[in-house]
Amino acid sequence: MTAAQSLKIYEILGRHFNNTEDARVVVTEIEEIIETKIAEKKDTLATKEDIGKLQEDIIKLREDSLKLQIEMEKRFNQLTIWIVGTSIALGGIIIAVMKL
Repeated sequence: MTAAQSLKIYEILGRHFNNTEDARVVVTEIEEIIETKIAEKKDTLATKEDIGKLQEDIIKLREDSLKLQIEMEKRFNQLTIWIVGTSIALGGIIIAVMKL
């Protein structure tokens, strides 16, 4: 909690309490509660830096995925060429054997 927020709470409570010491005690307890809640949630909250790193990682994964897709297409095309070539050669051999 910022000092300005604490001061604002202190001013509000000062109007409702008979003395300022009670208001200070309440403000201190509220600050402790808020700090505890923030500390509990700190591990689950993402900062702008965390989100930026995740976005960079996502971009890298997309790039890697596209590279993999292109490589797989190249390999598929090479495999298709080999299958067609082998089929033609095998067909030629079968025809040559049949003519004998």
